[in-house]
Amino acid sequence: MNKKLLSLAVAAGLASSSAMAVVDLTVTPATGAVVYASELTIGTGLSLTHATLHDTTVVAGFAVTEADTRYARFDLTGAVLGAGAGIGITSGGVVTDIVETLSSGGTAGDSFVIYSLAAAATKSLATTSDITLTLPALTITTPASMSITYTMYADAAAAVANVASTALATTTGSLASNAAATSVANLATGAVAPGIIDVTDSAKTFVGSVVTTTLGTISLADSATAGLAADGATDVTHAVATDAGTLVVTGDFSAAQDLTLLVPDGTYTGASVFIDHTGTFDCDGSDHAATTLTATTASFAAVMGTADSYALCMTVNGVSTISEGSYSAVYTPTAVAGYTVAASTTLTTATLAKNGSSTTLDLALSPTGAYPSFIRISNTAAVAGDVTITLINDDGVSSGAFTLASVAGQTTSVLAAGASTSLLKMSDLMAAAVVLSPTFAVGTNSNKFRVTVDGEFGSIAAQSISTSIDGNSFSTF
Repeated sequence: MNKKLLSLAVAAGLASSSAMAVVDLTVTPATGAVVYASELTIGTGLSLTHATLHDTTVVAGFAVTEADTRYARFDLTGAVLGAGAGIGITSGGVVTDIVETLSSGGTAGDSFVIYSLAAAATKSLATTSDITLTLPALTITTPASMSITYTMYADAAAAVANVASTALATTTGSLASNAAATSVANLATGAVAPGIIDVTDSAKTFVGSVVTTTLGTISLADSATAGLAADGATDVTHAVATDAGTLVVTGDFSAAQDLTLLVPDGTYTGASVFIDHTGTFDCDGSDHAATTLTATTASFAAVMGTADSYALCMTVNGVSTISEGSYSAVYTPTAVAGYTVAASTTLTTATLAKNGSSTTLDLALSPTGAYPSFIRISNTAAVAGDVTITLINDDGVSSGAFTLASVAGQTTSVLAAGASTSLLKMSDLMAAAVVLSPTFAVGTNSNKFRVTVDGEFGSIAAQSISTSIDGNSFSTF
């Protein structure tokens, strides 16, 4: 290709470029398309003013021979020429090769420009020569993508009509696009797992007598490949697009309430829930205490303004019962002028669970069978805790977990340390299951069940028992 460029003043007050174009459509795939940050406020038309950033080079594709005149048309999609735009064109050859004259378009607000290309006597433009359009100013009209189409026509009428089927040559490529330069998400790797509620300590601390746990880790990241500012040079980051951000975490914070004389007093101090971003996310130090804290919400003001990973942490009082359950967070950045940064979607951060025990009985007889059937549950741990029961029929359908207290004859769901239940009739268990799940029934082809028993204590045992019709003997399973 002929890469020698001719710089011309093509019209009064119109500028020209002496630099190579950034966007190069002479190669496949095309190169040089700019990626702007989608965080830029571009809905009402963002002005882009750069010396050469959007200059576009194409191959002529059709020769302009001696004494000929052809017409080069450039159409912008997703953008128009900006205020004070300087439109120029350069072509391969020496100064006297081609006379380039602005024929139509090319003013601010236009989406096209047409130039006549006239070959002087004994001169010509080769099909392989480069044509460069300088675009020092643009205004975005469609943020998602901006493209440019070059077309050469035989005469002015064809160029104005712009019918593709009459073109002598044409090329289309990307001029610019946009992509998110920043992101907010849960940290997928490297985060410390939340503590396990220790039922052997009456669910008042986490395993190992620990009182502080992470509630998850949120990551603010900057894209390594996408997102220039309107100046075409600055990488858009969280620090560029936002002044700071607020964070609202939702969950059960009742175990973090203050104590008066070792008794929960219903008040909350923000320091009990905090953000740690020292690099290890192990909640060993507080970088930001909650601005406000209630039983269900922890709010942080004017934090998390730069790319980093932030561990959410909670310190319990060691007296209140820690509840199982999940926590979620919403991060809302405060945008810098010229940027629009929406609040993130709700992030599920962590779930606290107890270290209880579970056992499953593989065979429990029909509630209405000829042989009366029972189960017996034992708490073999040293602390008391709640018991829940789940029936699964032989079709694999589960009743869901119902409490021990919902079974006839039982006054509480709590089973004392070392204690066992009375014999629980399968008919009473079935009745409790149906109250919870009214459509629950025996299986289609079998009337037997599996029974899963969960205890909020460290060790549980269960037996399935059947007695003979006359009541003189029994079997265990």
